[in-house]
Amino acid sequence: MHTTAVELDQLAQRTARYARYSLSAGGLSSVLGGILLFVAFTLNAFADLGPPLRSVLAATPAIWLIAKEVLRRRYYQRAGAVLQTPSTKERRQHFWMVVYLAAVALVVLGFMVAAIVRDQALPDGPIIGYILVVVAMPVAAWRWFWSVSDFLVGVLLFCQSAVVIAGSNYPATWLWYIAACAGVAVFYGWREHRDYLALRAELADGTVGR
Repeated sequence: MHTTAVELDQLAQRTARYARYSLSAGGLSSVLGGILLFVAFTLNAFADLGPPLRSVLAATPAIWLIAKEVLRRRYYQRAGAVLQTPSTKERRQHFWMVVYLAAVALVVLGFMVAAIVRDQALPDGPIIGYILVVVAMPVAAWRWFWSVSDFLVGVLLFCQSAVVIAGSNYPATWLWYIAACAGVAVFYGWREHRDYLALRAELADGTVGR
């Protein structure tokens, strides 16, 4: 069977669209992340945070990342793993996001170490937990945060987790900003999911890619 240049181009376009869901396109994981973000900060601001609820809120970054991986492997790439090759712009954006978070983490750790030295006391459990979450944030960003939605959701979930572990909470005034960030994640995630459904339909019936 003769394969034309047009058919090869269509195949390349579809492969590139499919590969996005291995890295930069979250789809339903972005939708879930936006919802989880808003719910977590709302509970953080208004709920009575007993140990069970505080533990759940502290675990929200892990819950989201696990869900993200499950959706990627079991749903969006269930036809086979195809790894996206990021563009130069995407690599540069990702690099500077990670550098920024690493710098923030170092500043926070500097303040924490200074406080520990000043007080001449070993850090307790909540402080150690806070430090671990701060250190984990740029590491998670390097592995998982490849889009604006991932960055917004991931960073805020990690910040919320660290504050909860330390025994504090964000004030209700943050909810306007959180709602806006959650809305961005849900909007782009749902659009990515619709694009995936369209791609899957094209692959099923052999129609021309967009």
